[in-house]
Amino acid sequence: MSFAPSFSSFPSFDSISDSGPSQIHKPGTEERKKKKIKGRSPKDKRLKREGRSAQSKDTFDASSRAKAEEPTEFYFSDRTGDSGNIQYGKLSSSSIPKYFVVGQGRIILGLSPIITAFSRRSQITLDDRSKSLKLLSVPPQRRLTADSKSKRYQESNGFLLLGQGRRSRTGDPSYRAITQEDDSDSDSVVSIFSSSEDERTLSAHEETLRDLEQQLSADPSSITNWLRLLSQTLSTTSVATQEARKARSKITIPLLSRALAAHPANAASPLLRIKYLRAIEDVWSDSQCDSEWEDALKLGNIDMWMEWLERRISKSSGGLDGVIDAALRILSSLDDSENSELGKLRVFWRIAIVFKQAGYHERATAMFQAQAEFVFANPQALNGVPLEIRLDVFEEFWDSEVPRMGELHSKGWSHWVSHKQEHNPLTVVTLSVTPTSTELDPYRQWAEYETRADCTGQLPARTTDDNIDSDPYSTILFVDIRPFLFDLRTQRSKNVFRLAWLSTLGLHMPGFSASLSSSGDSWDDRWSYIHLTKPAFLDAILPTAGAQNISLTADALAGALVGRQKVYKQSFGPIKNWSLGSCHLFDPIYGTTGMWNTLDIADVDTGFVSRVFSSLRLGPEDTDWDSLSLAFETTLSVKSALKVSRSFLASDRDSLSRWAAHAQLERIRGKSDEARKVYQTVLIASAKPIPRPYEGHLWSDWAEMEWLAGQEEDALSVICRAARVEGHGSLAALRTRRTLNEFGKDCTSWREREAWIKLGALLVILTSHNIQNALSIFDAQLNEIRPRDTAHESLTMACLMFIYRYGSVLKNPVPPSILRERVLQSMAYYPHNSVILALFLEVEKGQGVWGRIRGTLGDNTENVKDVARRVQEVWIAGWESGRWEAEIERTRIGLSGAVEHERTRGCSQIWRIYIEFEIRAKQYKQAKNLFYQAIGQCPRCKDLYLLAFGSLRGVFDGRELDALAETMAERGIRMRKGLDEVLEEWEPEKQKNDEAVNNNEDDEIEYNAKELRRLRPY
Repeated sequence: MSFAPSFSSFPSFDSISDSGPSQIHKPGTEERKKKKIKGRSPKDKRLKREGRSAQSKDTFDASSRAKAEEPTEFYFSDRTGDSGNIQYGKLSSSSIPKYFVVGQGRIILGLSPIITAFSRRSQITLDDRSKSLKLLSVPPQRRLTADSKSKRYQESNGFLLLGQGRRSRTGDPSYRAITQEDDSDSDSVVSIFSSSEDERTLSAHEETLRDLEQQLSADPSSITNWLRLLSQTLSTTSVATQEARKARSKITIPLLSRALAAHPANAASPLLRIKYLRAIEDVWSDSQCDSEWEDALKLGNIDMWMEWLERRISKSSGGLDGVIDAALRILSSLDDSENSELGKLRVFWRIAIVFKQAGYHERATAMFQAQAEFVFANPQALNGVPLEIRLDVFEEFWDSEVPRMGELHSKGWSHWVSHKQEHNPLTVVTLSVTPTSTELDPYRQWAEYETRADCTGQLPARTTDDNIDSDPYSTILFVDIRPFLFDLRTQRSKNVFRLAWLSTLGLHMPGFSASLSSSGDSWDDRWSYIHLTKPAFLDAILPTAGAQNISLTADALAGALVGRQKVYKQSFGPIKNWSLGSCHLFDPIYGTTGMWNTLDIADVDTGFVSRVFSSLRLGPEDTDWDSLSLAFETTLSVKSALKVSRSFLASDRDSLSRWAAHAQLERIRGKSDEARKVYQTVLIASAKPIPRPYEGHLWSDWAEMEWLAGQEEDALSVICRAARVEGHGSLAALRTRRTLNEFGKDCTSWREREAWIKLGALLVILTSHNIQNALSIFDAQLNEIRPRDTAHESLTMACLMFIYRYGSVLKNPVPPSILRERVLQSMAYYPHNSVILALFLEVEKGQGVWGRIRGTLGDNTENVKDVARRVQEVWIAGWESGRWEAEIERTRIGLSGAVEHERTRGCSQIWRIYIEFEIRAKQYKQAKNLFYQAIGQCPRCKDLYLLAFGSLRGVFDGRELDALAETMAERGIRMRKGLDEVLEEWEPEKQKNDEAVNNNEDDEIEYNAKELRRLRPY
């Protein structure tokens, strides 16, 4: 046994002299050490290293001896026994107890605690520790800056040139001696770094803040600089936790308060006001926030009203009635101007999504049906009649329960008014859901029934239906939707209404919700992207449950490792996001069917959508709506789309846009000869000296078709014909290029100008085969357009796709750096564009290093990421086959930041994807915790509640699920069938099963008793 040593025999510190440490030199010691080291074998060195590692494990932890380092005591007693006492054979007569040395031998007993001992060149020196602390307190003074003049690592044709190796050293001795100057004066070291605060070098972050402050001092009304200052200030804080979110809010509040008070124009800025109001909600009380919101609503901005409505929706108190009252207040405050009509449509759309998410699908559909009948089927006799009188007349049509817009055999309100004397209304058949299920658990049965009923019960029922008594919410009375109806007078408002209805039906329109904001910073995608939670989309974004995503990285062949070829998914994934109108409908970027594919129309009532397209058509001149209709029909069947296109051309044969769409359909069907006939008939047979409107699109599509088919001579001939130039050769090419430039300058539409620009770039690449000369044409036009404009984004996408098709599709030699550099530059302007992000994945394919790809993930950029970008990053984790398991933690961090960031915090789709991600990662406890957070942020989303009864049933008990059902009822969420009814139906079956089990148990006991009596020997 080893006991704690006693230091009572130590002499007094007063008797210790100040003499330095004694240095006794023993002759021959150094020679013996050298011989010992020289004669040591590698095995001895390995054994000694293992001995030192084993010995280090037995030493005490320095953190547990922190209290023992206090130099105020003269001695200390170690009350912890030696660990060798409990190890057999550890202690011996030659071993000594192992104890922790105070300060690792640097603190000298009897001296001042700030004096420490250091060993330098086999000599013990003393130093003042306070000087070292001063060095730590001084901020960093050195920065690594890139030398622009250095040519050491210059890129050449997409590659870094390797050097010729190190030059041979001449004149150096065989050994390399490392010498160091004697640092006897430590004060000189401190004086170098202990400069004043004003003279020290600022970091990059501090320099940016200083520059922004100087700019704001010169122009305090710059909203952009204030937002940049806020973003830069918050760039050093994280958003991973709720505490970090509150900390960011506390930083934001004083900064935006200073911004609002800096200039009178700043106080009227909706963007600054909204950011300020979002920040105070995390810190202030509800009463204080309500007061601030009421002051902000006096501005009358629709974006402010929409954020206020979002706040009311996110509150669980008040139920749906409180949300409806808030929406009606907004509608009553808006006038009849065009901007106000767009604002009313945003409120109308948002309330319909609220009804849909809460389970009232019939009411959401009835709102759009009534508004469509009221606007697009208005009788001629009621033109100019006041709104209230028209609503009274329309109520009679609604109560007649005839087929409404989108339903089978619907004729419209106008037709009903002129034929209502016939008294032969058609009957409407609505689908009813039978409560059959294969699940044995009653909670799972109820969740499955509710999900299936919500998918099939989209249309309002009639009072004559059989199941009206069991589900009264399926019948929508006119009084339920009358307060939300209003008049639409402008063409733009009518078009916005049609696109909003398509989006509500599940047909995603990229960039549509962002185009409705008056400030250019719309956050409506938080609730409008309902297509992301469809089962087909979830399976496309996340790997299927139970799938094996781990793949081997190498094979063994004859004892040698051979790396496997990496397998990637299609870079153009399921997420589509760009500015509205910047991408052509029939451009085969995301497949051969154009903008939409089979994934986009999954879980969509295609028959109802087709009838909506035909019912909302405004006439023969409605070409954009007809093009959308053809794009939708193409996803169903190309032959049926061609039939619809021929019907459009029969009524409007002079429309070039319709002929262009018809030719694109022939290309999609694979009939290039038929498409070529269309181009020749429209462009050559009926050619005119001056190009007609939309003619450039047909020439561009024709030349591109021939180019991608490998027919370069035919493509060059098409371009010359487009410029009305005859002949071949360099002179004809110069004349063609000059004519194409003149045609582009004369165009008033940027879409038409883009077509002529693409023809000019294609002409250059066909004649010179120099990609840089062709790109100079794009650059010249891009410099004339304002960045982040729709025309600039469209031309940027066209330029990038031009390089991609020339190099990757046609297999022409192109340096990879050309496309890579342009993609990176474009991502700085358009970080949310899915086409540019897909091209970024293409240029990174096969690089082997995910550094650039990882750099785009998470919250490490100044650009705030929208919903589509967040979801696309989740999909990128599984882009390379076999990497999803390795990217789980990184994906989890990204989703955690998304649900905490103010931009996507209230998005139910992000919460749903996050929970589904944890379920497929088999982290059910974590998914349960996220579930409670999700229903707190999105209290009126029925799909989130059903996860507890379905996928997460294993981590919820019956008591918790019963409480959740009561919470759903309190918050106004519709349940088509009560949970208590399902449980009551399940109880008799349970009792029967229990009785059967008990009878079997009784029979077994009785049988065993008889056997015991029979086998008794006496």
